[in-house]
Amino acid sequence: MLEKIREGSQGVIAKSILGLVILTFALAGVGSYLSTPAETNVAEVNGEKISREDFEQAFQNGRARMQQQFGEMYAALSADSAYMNKFRSDILERLIDETLQKQLAAKLGLRVSDEQIRQTIRGMAEFQVDGQFNNDRYLALLRQVGYQPEQFREIMRVQLSRSQLISGLVESEFATAKEMQMLIKLQQQQRDISFIRFSAANYANKVTLTEQMLQDYYTTNLAPYETEQKVAVEYIEISANTLASNENVTPAEIEAYYQANKSRYMVEERRQVAHIMLESEEDNSDIKAQADALLAQIKAGADFAELAKTKSADTFSAEKGGVLDWLAVGDMDADFEKAAFAMQQIGELSGVVKSAYGYHIIKLVALEPAQVQALADVSAEIAEKIKQDRASTAFYELQQRLSEVSFEVPDTLEDAAEATQQKVMSTPLFSRNEATAPLSEPAVMNKLFDAGFIQERLNSELIELGKERSIVVRVKDYQPARIQSFDEVKAQVEAAVRAEQSALLAKQQAETALADIAENGLAKQAEQLGVTLEQALDTPRFGGTLDAEIRAKAFAMARPVDKPTVELLTLANGDSALVSVLAVKDSDVTVVPEPAQLDRLAQQQAEQTFAALIASMKAKATITRNLRAAQNAEM
Repeated sequence: MLEKIREGSQGVIAKSILGLVILTFALAGVGSYLSTPAETNVAEVNGEKISREDFEQAFQNGRARMQQQFGEMYAALSADSAYMNKFRSDILERLIDETLQKQLAAKLGLRVSDEQIRQTIRGMAEFQVDGQFNNDRYLALLRQVGYQPEQFREIMRVQLSRSQLISGLVESEFATAKEMQMLIKLQQQQRDISFIRFSAANYANKVTLTEQMLQDYYTTNLAPYETEQKVAVEYIEISANTLASNENVTPAEIEAYYQANKSRYMVEERRQVAHIMLESEEDNSDIKAQADALLAQIKAGADFAELAKTKSADTFSAEKGGVLDWLAVGDMDADFEKAAFAMQQIGELSGVVKSAYGYHIIKLVALEPAQVQALADVSAEIAEKIKQDRASTAFYELQQRLSEVSFEVPDTLEDAAEATQQKVMSTPLFSRNEATAPLSEPAVMNKLFDAGFIQERLNSELIELGKERSIVVRVKDYQPARIQSFDEVKAQVEAAVRAEQSALLAKQQAETALADIAENGLAKQAEQLGVTLEQALDTPRFGGTLDAEIRAKAFAMARPVDKPTVELLTLANGDSALVSVLAVKDSDVTVVPEPAQLDRLAQQQAEQTFAALIASMKAKATITRNLRAAQNAEM
């Protein structure tokens, strides 16, 4: 048999097949070599690369901080693609800034010794156990985040050199009293302002619209006329609270529960005592003798409250004659508590009691014995407890059944509804912004607008909305985002073009009036145009009733010298205005600033200086960004 195999393997057909097999393996090997993914970088700064791995590490750290900061709100933020894209962009820019800082530190020759790194690491609380550096914890935490000790030391070296740079720039900044006074003077400055407003709405009837103007505007401004994608949904929601509301509890059941759980409705005994304390943490025979003497005085008829006021080291209770707040078991030092709860008669005195704080003489002031709450007082509470217990049990059974049937029959919710005796809820088409509870929950929204889920049209897995509250959803209809046709939005386009042209006419009128200001003055122009000249005297830089845009413009304008300054302002609503500064009124500032004020000003100046330095370095640097690689980071 082996001989026949050998002879067959020498034939032309066998050799051809063998050749094809060899070629296949060869090509597969080359293919795997060629398909090995190249290193992906998210940016390059002056020739230095920022790898995707570095970006992802920074992204995950930033996301963890965001989760800690926003808590439950994080789910909603992470579901917003625009927000997360900006978040990624901010992370990338921060890495670029850090790279520029590292490069500047190297250029300036800033260095960090191995000993500095070692001491910094040993001082980090994350690596300490009971206040001491623990090498095992250090290595374990490094393994947990995927670092070798050598890698982490180099990261620390870079961070410390950057810290040297930042400290050198920031801590060398200072502010003088003169600078602070000038700043306060600017903040307290007031201006006399006059202005005339050209309302765009007054020019609307002067606008002539053509079909071509409308078509051109529509073609160049398609974004506002794009609809959001919409889904129509079916869902089944179950919650323990809803189930509880349908439960009925009989008086007999309440009585039985009360009898079986009386200990839950026991009000513990509590007492109010007064005490006189002579302070001494250690045993002290002299202080003990003083306490014995005080006890003898009280037994002889001395007023307890008066002695407490004059002799007790507990000054807070001494003001009230030594009386403490109501006590329950476990509230006080064990020895003090034992003596306090041993007394049975109001006014009874203890002997001298030693606690961790000193020597006490204790007097029983009031006593409330332990008692059981009456059934009538707790029946409503018991009924609610029984309802919640039953509903909780029923909820988990329903949840299990809903999960099973919705998975076994994935293309409809009717079977799951029948199995759980729940109702299938149905909605019309809605967008993300139109969603209402419970579909507006972030976890549900993420599922409903997932492209794969929309295409499948199958039941979702069970989605937990909170404690004992779950939902299963499916998409029954879908409307993709689209650009509305011109005919659909013609009225909106016409309104937008009319507003745009009206604003243009208002601005043109304002520009014409501005050109004639030198000859006629602002008041004369207002009179000729039939518009109101408005004035705002003694206007503060911050606050006040004047329109914020006009106020900001007036305080950005030059100080008038020989005559009022006038400038044109286009407002956000399309109106135009001619704003005039009539006078600038400075306040006299002679107060000497507090050191804390100067420190804050120095800090602000340092932050501005550092931001300006980074901006300047960025402007001069050669930077390339690969935002696509950054956006592909795992969410």
